[in-house]
Amino acid sequence: MLHGESIEIDGQVTDELLHSLTHGYQQILATVLSRVREISIDAHSVLRPAPPAAGVATGFSAGVDSFAVLAEHHYSPVPPGLRLTHLTLFNVGATGSGNAGRRDFERLHELLSPTTEQIGLPLVAVDSNLDDFYPSNFFRQSHGPRNLAAAALLMGGIGRYLAAGSYAFRDLGVFASPTTGHADSIATPLLVNSQFHPSSHGDRLTRAQKTVLIAGIPAARQSLNVCTWLPAHGRNCSTCYKCLRTQLTLEIAGQLDAYSERFDLDAYRAVRGKFIDRVITINEPYHIEIREFAADLGYSLPSGWSAVVRRAGRGIRHRIDLMVRRLRAVASTRTLPE
Repeated sequence: MLHGESIEIDGQVTDELLHSLTHGYQQILATVLSRVREISIDAHSVLRPAPPAAGVATGFSAGVDSFAVLAEHHYSPVPPGLRLTHLTLFNVGATGSGNAGRRDFERLHELLSPTTEQIGLPLVAVDSNLDDFYPSNFFRQSHGPRNLAAAALLMGGIGRYLAAGSYAFRDLGVFASPTTGHADSIATPLLVNSQFHPSSHGDRLTRAQKTVLIAGIPAARQSLNVCTWLPAHGRNCSTCYKCLRTQLTLEIAGQLDAYSERFDLDAYRAVRGKFIDRVITINEPYHIEIREFAADLGYSLPSGWSAVVRRAGRGIRHRIDLMVRRLRAVASTRTLPE
């Protein structure tokens, strides 16, 4: 789709998947990602899907979204057909490409294994070179389809796959975007067939609500990993955007101290005011969620507001100083009548 080249498949493909890919799924991708366009897909051998396997899986990074799936499908009562039996970890580009990406993937696998043992579910890892076929920095734009591709490899034992959604219902839609995240929950059901049933989880909750949902889970308190640089450092740095967003939400919920082993709270508090300033002044979906969450709980964000006032004050003073300098320059060059 990036190159506009058709696909001809020599191997077997189910008729339902082939139909879904050419009747809706590609159209969504082409709408969201301006760089791709619809192509034709032909298969030499088309067959009916097999019966679905009993396994139920979800991707696991020990982040807020993945723990939220566990909260509702492992730690809470749920119909047997929706109870998790496996966790998965896919190397499809999240940790980068080439040898460096593979090392970070292996490091992430190593970091997550003790947590999955504590949770009591097997972790199935899938290594691949999928990212090598894409331009650099293209993972965010296509992470949904990539992860589903890896999940489909496991359909011999995994009949249902719960993909953790990134956005709440109100932020979903099929529109031009730098990420498929806004449209994945709409596109994923198009790939459902008799053997494999992927679905999106968590869209009814905001990220803030998910953070509250998982706050009391012992495994989350001991192992929550949200950091952008996790594979490289092996811990939450506490000052990147993802770390700050999570800590501020936990603070508003009154749960931050319970996560003192997962974050450097002194490092967080040193930059907390500046981050609150961004949360208040930038209308990004997760910022809006945090502001609304704070308002619902009657939690004030004074540091951010004072930072806004200080910044506004500096801007006003700068404009006044500039005006005075310009008036003085005009006065000094004006010729007075004799």
